[in-house]
Amino acid sequence: MQRSTRLKESSVPVAKIEDAALKRTRWPLLLGVGGPVVLLAVLLSVPALNPEMPWHLFHVLLVLPAAAFTVAVTVWMGYVGLRQRNAEVLLLSLAFASLGLIYAVHGLGTPEVGVLGQRMEMVEMDADAGSKAYPSVLSAGAQAGAILTALWLLLSSFPSTNALVRALLALRGWLTLLWLAALLGIGALVFMPEVTELLAPSSLPGKALYVALTTLAAAWTGARYWASWRYARFPLQLAVVYACGWLTAAQVVIVLNYAWKLSWWVYHLLLVLITVSLLVGLIRQYREGSVPLGTALRGLWNNDPDALLAAGISRPVRALVAEVEAHDPYTAGHAHRVSVYALRLARALHCPPEALRAVTQGGILHDLGKLDIPAEVLNFAGKLSEDQWALVRQHPALGFERAKRLGMLPEELGIVRWHHERWDGAGYPDRLSGEGIPLLARILAIADVFDALTSERAYRQPWSVERANDFIASEAGKAFDPALVRVWLALHAPPSPAQPAGTRGGYSGVPAAAGD
Repeated sequence: MQRSTRLKESSVPVAKIEDAALKRTRWPLLLGVGGPVVLLAVLLSVPALNPEMPWHLFHVLLVLPAAAFTVAVTVWMGYVGLRQRNAEVLLLSLAFASLGLIYAVHGLGTPEVGVLGQRMEMVEMDADAGSKAYPSVLSAGAQAGAILTALWLLLSSFPSTNALVRALLALRGWLTLLWLAALLGIGALVFMPEVTELLAPSSLPGKALYVALTTLAAAWTGARYWASWRYARFPLQLAVVYACGWLTAAQVVIVLNYAWKLSWWVYHLLLVLITVSLLVGLIRQYREGSVPLGTALRGLWNNDPDALLAAGISRPVRALVAEVEAHDPYTAGHAHRVSVYALRLARALHCPPEALRAVTQGGILHDLGKLDIPAEVLNFAGKLSEDQWALVRQHPALGFERAKRLGMLPEELGIVRWHHERWDGAGYPDRLSGEGIPLLARILAIADVFDALTSERAYRQPWSVERANDFIASEAGKAFDPALVRVWLALHAPPSPAQPAGTRGGYSGVPAAAGD
């Protein structure tokens, strides 16, 4: 609301955009989520269409391999989240693990053929209780798994600046393994009669409570991810929206306790759809359309930030960068060059690999907020008015708001928000000063100014590298951290006679900047 007010006050017209992608997505989403819901409603309301299908052996052969598969994918997604420094993916891996709990309990508790199901059958035969407890055990495991899945999905929708998310990310190196261990304990508890009764209540209020909790969490999550998808168009975000709808429908079947009916098998289909949608969404998010799938997936584990910049940045992020550059044509290639310059300075400072990856990803999206600044202001050939400058100075804060929706970690968010802060405190948007500005933002500030000076702009020709570095040197202690300026200038010292022509600062094979 604040952004719209400021734009209006500046008297700059903002064109209304007709979103064709949004229109194309709505109907498939409604049909994809609404179709199974309608099918379940028909089956549950017409008993003749919902026959008994007690395929116990098939059930075990379906769900136990699915449980093993989800554990493997959980570990993979958790590792991807760590390597890509993406809190959203890391927390989604824990939702995936919770789905595995449903599969495991279903398999182990299957009557007659499940390992624990056989043991329970002997106990219940002595008690002359028949097999009525089987659906309860299966329902209890499904309830626990569904609620935990919904809660992790919800948590993954919050930015890394959220207090709870930040606390969890402090354990991010161990989080996936810790949660898998916790799920083993929860799975064992499900087979205890007291826990089974708690998780699979027979009363209508108890059933309604579980449906309400899961539906609320899933609806809230779906709404947040839908809003994020409208900003970023990431496939994984849309996959979570689908998963939330299917999870709610599946919960209804479990609460009604129609075990071994046709509707119960539709429930299993929904679980498979949830699993596949999250997995496919993740793969699509990090797959370049022109690169083979195997090559794209290998890129996720690439430890070289240069290689990450070349091939590991996801297609949606590249699309965002392209959108920024199309919005401001004079910055074509700017994000990539700034990331390369900042990466090299960070390496010269012996920053750890995690910081190198953060500066790469934060750098590539540091001007994301320019999408919210009118193009006629960004490309204005003359001197900007005070109102126009006020608009331009909003782009770090606006970019920060956009970047929060992408699951970026705090280090990357700091780069986006504070790369225009100054060492002397005269920068924007928060007037931070000195070491109060995060190191990675201070690094990017130098790289950003250097590329801006050595690139063509609407209002001037590019400067030479020597002139740009002279300016950076003159701003040490004013605009820039003087210690970082010394390292930067050392990197850009004139090449020795032994160096190949066309390279600077020892970076073999990298051409000199424009305007040299």
